[in-house]
Amino acid sequence: MSLQHSPDGSIDRKVLLAVAGAIRSLETVTGTIVEYEVGASDAQDLHYIMRRLWAILETNDYTIDVDTNRLRRITP
Repeated sequence: MSLQHSPDGSIDRKVLLAVAGAIRSLETVTGTIVEYEVGASDAQDLHYIMRRLWAILETNDYTIDVDTNRLRRITP
């Protein structure tokens, strides 16, 4: 079972919180990527992973509130 295709059609909130935590952690690295000795391929992988993590949240109608840095449901 992948994160994108759970049997119930939605993802458990614990998984969504873990995804949000991963995004926040990766954003810390992305903001200071100059400090790391990474190649272009590594940078591309990092950005690909970030896009996939955001897709998991957005597919399940969640986002990370920029003011509080917390997971919140997107209102239609």
